[in-house]
Amino acid sequence: MALPPSASSARRFLRLAGTATRIAGGVLGQRLLRGRSGIDWQPVGDLLAEVLGDMKGPVLKLGQMASQWHDVLPEPVSRALGSLQNKVPALPYQHLQAHLQRVYEGELTDYFEHIDEQPFAAASLGQVHRARGLDGQALVLKIQYPGIAAICAADLKQVRRLLPLGRLFRAPAAQLEGVYRELEQTITAELDYAAEMQRLMTFRQFFADWPDVLMPRPIEHLCRPGVLVLTEVPGLSFAEVGQAPDALRQRLAQTLAEWLVAQAFILGQLHADPHPGNFAYTAEGRLVVYDFGCIQRVEASLLAAYVQTFRALQSGRAEDLERGFQSLGTRQPQSAPPWTLYRNLTALLGPLVQPGMLWDFAATPVHDQVQRLIPDALSALGSLQPAPGTLLINRTLEGHYWNLTRLGVALPVADLIERRIKTHPPHSVA
Repeated sequence: MALPPSASSARRFLRLAGTATRIAGGVLGQRLLRGRSGIDWQPVGDLLAEVLGDMKGPVLKLGQMASQWHDVLPEPVSRALGSLQNKVPALPYQHLQAHLQRVYEGELTDYFEHIDEQPFAAASLGQVHRARGLDGQALVLKIQYPGIAAICAADLKQVRRLLPLGRLFRAPAAQLEGVYRELEQTITAELDYAAEMQRLMTFRQFFADWPDVLMPRPIEHLCRPGVLVLTEVPGLSFAEVGQAPDALRQRLAQTLAEWLVAQAFILGQLHADPHPGNFAYTAEGRLVVYDFGCIQRVEASLLAAYVQTFRALQSGRAEDLERGFQSLGTRQPQSAPPWTLYRNLTALLGPLVQPGMLWDFAATPVHDQVQRLIPDALSALGSLQPAPGTLLINRTLEGHYWNLTRLGVALPVADLIERRIKTHPPHSVA
């Protein structure tokens, strides 16, 4: 069990700054002794996972998000931070019980027949306890850590001061600033449980006739500031879905892909937190979605720009990809187009997005091939920078690429997208 997150901004900053100093000293020492290519990143990842896992709040959330940032972090660091998704130490119930009694202004037995003292999930901003309503309904309580909003406000300032640490991972300043904006936006959204409840209700209503997608139902009269009460939807760990039978994984992958495409093209909102802890599955092959703290609105004009880029990859022409990136807002003005990178991207991804093509997420290691494009990508940093509106969308797509790789099946990705383009075309598609 962990201690409550410390509200002392000075203490938290000193610990974080001390960790940054240890990492910087270790990496610089290795570069002097072994050269840049010989750096052992595993100790860095292990130290970050240990420190961030204990601290909770935005710094832990940053670590959880960073586990998906394969384009920013060395692979050993990303892999070590991945452990933060499901191994966050929980707070003892006694640290939350008095807080809950204040929130509910009385005895908890007036509202719940029972609350499990042992949490079954813990995260950066709160943890989840099973409970039973007075009517016998199986429930879960998503409870924010007391005082976490103030901790977040202080931590975000400190994280920004420590962003230069990312230079050790060869991340450019503009990319680090984008990482910070993404973190700030995510934290702000996830602290607002009232808004999360409304987002969940919107998704439930929109996908009500999708039998293969299960979502909890909020119990509105039991929800309070900082406490979200939901029906319990049991599921098997998505992190271990690779062990499931082939047919079940195929069904899950199809459902996941169709669900994402429908969000973008019809609902206009994207569930933007793709880490495996937010998903589960049933023994029958139904997809379970738990967390709606981070939802990204997808404007039709931005979707049209993504469709234009999709068409450019299909065409295989670097000139079309240049226009697509211009429409996305990722091209820096008065800079030369990175034609070599364009040609390599279209050669890599173009065959996978052709109509009738199956993208085999088990047999086609796109991430390995992307690694070979890093020199071209680094040389293009002066020309290409993600536009603010694309940050969370790009991270969501990247995160679900890894989820589909975990499922390890072949999908007609292009055909799924083509069907939605035909039935719900976004405006301004070139």
